Amino acid sequence: MERITWFAADNPEKKRVPEWRRSCGFSYKGTIFVPAAMAGDETEFNVMLCAQGGRQPLAIHLDHYFVCSTWLKQEFPKHLELIEIIENRVHQAIAEMAQQKAKFEAL
Repeated sequence: MERITWFAADNPEKKRVPEWRRSCGFSYKGTIFVPAAMAGDETEFNVMLCAQGGRQPLAIHLDHYFVCSTWLKQEFPKHLELIEIIENRVHQAIAEMAQQKAKFEAL
């Protein structure tokens, strides 16, 4: 099992989006996990089965399936742009965490 750091975006103003829908994960192997439900018309479970059949990494967070963002973009490109935004934000967050860690270690 890969060790995963989970992130959740804040709720948009005046909207109550479930935390799992606003979440993504980053594994220490470099995999970004996004909700399988982002596939669009397919059910979350069917997307998980497709990913599993393709031997893709999977994760469960807050009782929902999460799949590799790169794979989801290729197989279900309906939300490709949104997934790329998520990927960019995860990379930014990881870079910021690394900077903070370096500052702390320098003290």
